[in-house]
Amino acid sequence: MNEPTPQSGTSKTLSATSISFVMMVFAFVAGLAAAILWESSNSAWRAHLDRGFNAGVALYGLVSELRANPDGVLPETDFQVSVVRPMQEMRNGVEQTLFNVSNRLIYETSFSLRQSGQGLPVGSGRMGIRIFSSDVRYAIAEVQNPQSKGLAYQFGEISRGIAQICSDATMFIELDETRWLKAQAPGVWACTARPADYRLLALLLGTLVIGILFSVANGFSLMLDRLARQISKAARSGLIEEIPERGVAEVRRLTAAVNEFFKNEHERLEQRALLMSGISHDLGTPATRLKLRTALIEDDGLREKLDRDIDQMTDMIDGVLSYTRHEMDQERPKKISLRSLVEALVDDYQDVGEPVQFVAPELVNLDRPGSVFSQTSETTKLLLQDHQRVLCRCKPNALRRALTNLIDNAIKYGEKAEVHLLATSDQVTIKVIDHGSHVSFDMPERLVEPFVRGENAKLTKGTGLGLTITNSVVRGHGGELEFEPLADGLCVTMTLPRWI
Repeated sequence: MNEPTPQSGTSKTLSATSISFVMMVFAFVAGLAAAILWESSNSAWRAHLDRGFNAGVALYGLVSELRANPDGVLPETDFQVSVVRPMQEMRNGVEQTLFNVSNRLIYETSFSLRQSGQGLPVGSGRMGIRIFSSDVRYAIAEVQNPQSKGLAYQFGEISRGIAQICSDATMFIELDETRWLKAQAPGVWACTARPADYRLLALLLGTLVIGILFSVANGFSLMLDRLARQISKAARSGLIEEIPERGVAEVRRLTAAVNEFFKNEHERLEQRALLMSGISHDLGTPATRLKLRTALIEDDGLREKLDRDIDQMTDMIDGVLSYTRHEMDQERPKKISLRSLVEALVDDYQDVGEPVQFVAPELVNLDRPGSVFSQTSETTKLLLQDHQRVLCRCKPNALRRALTNLIDNAIKYGEKAEVHLLATSDQVTIKVIDHGSHVSFDMPERLVEPFVRGENAKLTKGTGLGLTITNSVVRGHGGELEFEPLADGLCVTMTLPRWI
């Protein structure tokens, strides 16, 4: 077989190797960029939060100094600090401390820090803290852990938490009963102090890379899956049709090779059919001469034996030709009513007096639900609408030939034939039951092999190709042929998909 010549469009199509290389380079560059963005943002944020923690520790040092030395002068720090004396007011019988803050600072977080054994200079070890923010109330429960951490650490954690959230905050720390320290840290707590966060961008970039790689890999898989389904459909239907060449260069070359294979197979079948047709034609004349010469034989017994041998030889030649023609059959599937086909075939047998019967599907019992006006439910027998037609897509002539072979065998080896038709949403089942045939069931699968006949068929006329053709038709429809022994006969079942 010659190598298939690629079409001009194939050379213009990127190969899977090229696409894979480009995607690997793209994934490497994009992944590296995402990693750099992520790590740089992480480093910047760690440094920013460390500055926030250090600022909190420094603020605690300032508070400790002012509590120890109430008359001391405020030192210069990175904070904007001032000592204030808030108003005291009774509300609902409770004295409250009121601070003069901006109207936009509407969220207040209030809590106290206690540290036994630290020797706070003033008071009983309690330090009140009030934080005002324009956007959020801060979660401070996780930093209030006086048993294991000192106040300096807790101040650092509070400052770190404020620095982590974009919200201009003002903190008031209680110095004594009348004085509070007002602290602001624009260089740490303000939104403008936060570093640009590219971690979400890095995450999106990484997700995009994974999505693109998955899409490309899935695209390759879909190309191969589509080609596999097209090859399976062509092989099942027996129609020699050129499969469209689509996808990357490798898939196109594979498709071209498959098309070339199907084409060569079809040509070989044609040559075989021509050869068998020629043999049949060439043997026809000698067989006719033999038939004429046997008429001159005076011995009736010998003449009858020779006639039977010649007829058997002719039948075998015709059977091989029929099998070859079936393999060459290019019948296209069409949508038909399978029940109409089966009933018409059974009617043809009945018209010539053959004992063939079509067994209609049984009625289905359905419980009719009771209504609001009825206290009882009724059982209704009806025939499902689909069983009245049993629509399917198949090759009607081939299917008729296969069913004819089964019915002929049932009549030949049994007393009568019963044909059953059942249907589900995705498949149809045709059963041909005879009464009287007895097949050795250590060899049912061999009955579909060419020229193989059962023990009960040795004394009857036949070539052993009927079931072979039937099995070929059933497999060509993507179905299965099964044999089931009965008490008084044999059941042959054809199971076919409804849509091929």
